[in-house]
Amino acid sequence: MLKKIASYEVYLTIIWLLCILLVNPIGDFPLNDDWSYARNVKSLVLENKIFFDDWGAMTLIAHTLWGAFFCKIFGFSFTVLRCSTLFLGWLGLIATQAFFKEGGMSKKQAFWATLLVAFNPFYFTNAFSYMTEVPFLCFLMLAALFALKNINTQRNIYIIYLTIFSIIATLIRQPGVLIPIAFFFTYLLKNKFSFSNLIKATAPVFITFLSLSSFTYWRNTYYSLSVHFGKTEQLLDNIYNGSFARAIEVRAHGFFALWGLFLIPLLIILIPYFWKKTTWIVKFFVVGIALIMSYPYLQILDNIYLGNTFDNFGMGPMVLPSESKISPPKIHWKDWNNVFMVGFAFGIFLLQFILLRTFQIFNLIKNKTSPSVNWGSVFSLIAAFGYFAFLMLNNFYFDRYNLIAVPFLILLIAPLPEFLNPPKVFRWIGTLGFIIIMLFSIGATHDYLSWNRARWEALDFSEKDLQLQPEQINGGFEFKKMNKVESGRTTGWQYFEEWDSHPEQYILAHSKICKYNVIKTFPHRRLMPPRMDSIFILQKGKLTNFDSLTCGAEVITEDGKHFITNQEGILLQNTETQVSDRSHSGKHSILIHRGSEYSFTFTMKDVVPCEKISVTSWKYPPYNAIKAVMIIDGNEYIHNIDYVTAYEEHTGWGKCAQEFTIPTHINNNEVSFFLYNPSHEKVWFDDLTIVRMK
Repeated sequence: MLKKIASYEVYLTIIWLLCILLVNPIGDFPLNDDWSYARNVKSLVLENKIFFDDWGAMTLIAHTLWGAFFCKIFGFSFTVLRCSTLFLGWLGLIATQAFFKEGGMSKKQAFWATLLVAFNPFYFTNAFSYMTEVPFLCFLMLAALFALKNINTQRNIYIIYLTIFSIIATLIRQPGVLIPIAFFFTYLLKNKFSFSNLIKATAPVFITFLSLSSFTYWRNTYYSLSVHFGKTEQLLDNIYNGSFARAIEVRAHGFFALWGLFLIPLLIILIPYFWKKTTWIVKFFVVGIALIMSYPYLQILDNIYLGNTFDNFGMGPMVLPSESKISPPKIHWKDWNNVFMVGFAFGIFLLQFILLRTFQIFNLIKNKTSPSVNWGSVFSLIAAFGYFAFLMLNNFYFDRYNLIAVPFLILLIAPLPEFLNPPKVFRWIGTLGFIIIMLFSIGATHDYLSWNRARWEALDFSEKDLQLQPEQINGGFEFKKMNKVESGRTTGWQYFEEWDSHPEQYILAHSKICKYNVIKTFPHRRLMPPRMDSIFILQKGKLTNFDSLTCGAEVITEDGKHFITNQEGILLQNTETQVSDRSHSGKHSILIHRGSEYSFTFTMKDVVPCEKISVTSWKYPPYNAIKAVMIIDGNEYIHNIDYVTAYEEHTGWGKCAQEFTIPTHINNNEVSFFLYNPSHEKVWFDDLTIVRMK
C-alpha cells in the first residue's frame, strides 16, 4: 500500500525532513562566510536598501533576494536564512533526481544517486548554512534538467526554462553560464547544423551572458565591484601568469581525491561493470592513460589538502584553537593522509571511467547511436570538464568548490540501467560506503552547529556578563568579521611582544590552552563520538623569559658546515642549501626542494611544557604548504597552520608566520627544528626569526 501512495520524491522529502530534525538548524549565528551574505539581506530587509558587502567574489543578487523573501515573511535571523537554504536543498534534490532520470537512469538508480549527492558532506553541511553552494547547485540542476529535456524532446519551451534558471544560477555565482555552454555544444553535436538549430543553441548562452554583463555593469556603476569579484579577464590572465599551470600541478589531484572519496559507493559497484563490459584493449588504454596522468601527483600527496570545510573528523572551518586530542575529536594525521590516499586511489578509478566514457562518447557522436551512453553523458562530460577548467583557472582553492561537479560526474560514469547488475558483494560494500558517508555527514554537521551554538552563547556571555568589547576577545573568524575587528590570532606571533598590552586578552577555544586561565565553560553535545564537550572562555596568563634567534643565511662557520645566528652557541645545519641567485635581504638565502628538502636544522634545548614558540621567515613563493617543522620525543610533529602576514608584490617574497605550543606530555626538554620541502617545487627562505616565550 505504501508503495502505491509514496513516490521516490516523497521518500526524499521524508529523509530530508528527518535529517533537519537530527541536525537541528536553529541558532542565530553565522557559519563560514555567510555573515557577509547576511549583511546584504539585512540591509534589504530592514532598511530597504540594496547593499553588497565587499567580502564576496560572486554576483549574489539572486541569493540575496531569496534570503530577503524569507526574512520579509519570518523576520531576519540566521535561522531563517538557514531554513531558506534547506528549502532549496530539498528542491535541488528533487531537480537532481529528475535530471538523473532524464539522463537515462531508472527511478531507483536516480533515487540512490540523488541520496549520494544529498549526503555528500559538502552538500549536506552547506545546506545548513546561508552559503551559496546549495542554492547555486539547486538552480544549476534545474537549468541542467530542462537543458536535457530539450535535447531529448526538442520542445522549445524547455529552452525558456533552461535560460531562466541559468540566469538565476549565474546571478548567484558566475559559473552558472556553464550549463548554457554545455547545452550549446551538446545540441549542435546531436542535431544537424542549420540556422534554426544554431539560434536555439546560442540563445541561452547569449541571454545568460548578457544578463551577467548587465548586472556587472549595473553593480559597478552604482555600487562598485568587490575587490574579490570574479571576472572573466582574470581567469584569462591566470593562463599567462602561471596560476593555471600551478593549479594543474598542485591542486588538480586534490579535487579528484575528494570526488573519488565521496563517490566510493558508486565507484565500488562499477568495478564489475568495468571488468566485464569493456574489452582488454579498452581496459589497457584507459588504465594506462589514467596512471600516466596520475603518476606525477604521487610525489605530492602530502600537499593534497585544499582546506576550508572538510577538516579531519568534522565539517566546517575550525576557527577556534584547541590543544586537546579529543576536543574536537581528530584522527591521527597519518590516518588523515591515508583517507586522502584512498580518495586519490578512487580518483584514479574515476578518471579511468571518465576516459572510458569519453571514448564511448566519441563513438556516439560519430554514429549518433551507442549501446552504452546517451546524450546525457555528452552533456555531463562537457559540464563537468567545463567546471573543472573553471576550478583550475580560478585563484581560490576551497574543498567545497568540488561539489558542483558531483551530479554531472555521477550521470557521466553511471552506465545505462540495462548494463548495471553488480554482484551482491559489491552492492553490499557500496552500501556500507554510503552508510559511512551518510553517518559522517549527519554527525559532523550536527556537531558543527552544536559547537557553534555554544560558541555564540559564550560570546553573548562575554558581552553581557563580562562586559567585553569585540576587540577584547577572539571569538573566531566570523565574530571578528561581523564586528569589523582587525583579523589576527590572539595566540599568534604578532602579539608575543605585546602579550600583556594588546587589548585582546580573552579567547574562545575547544579546550584548555597553555598560558590561559579558564573563565567559564559552555557545554554542548556532539555525536562523533557521542559525548558532552565544551567551549571555553579563556583569559591570557603571564609569559616570561623572552628569547629570540635570528638567521639571515648570510654567514657560515669557517668549516662551512653551519649557519651562524645572533646567539652564540646556536648553529644551524644544511649550509649546502645556501644560494645567491635570490634573496630577500643581503646576498644569500636557502633553497630547498626534493633531494635537498631540509635546512636550518638544529636542536632547541631547554624547552618546557606550554612554552610558546613563534617562527617567522620570508618565503618565495609564499603561497604553498612548505613550512617549518618541530618534532618532539623523536617522532611526534607539533602541528600548526602557517599564515602569510605580508607580501611584497615587487619581489614576490611573503612573510610567513607559524606558532608552536609545546605539549604538556613532552618527555624531554629538546625539540628538533627544521624547514622542510618534500616536493619538487623550489622554495627559497630567508630572514628566519624564532621567538620563545615561557
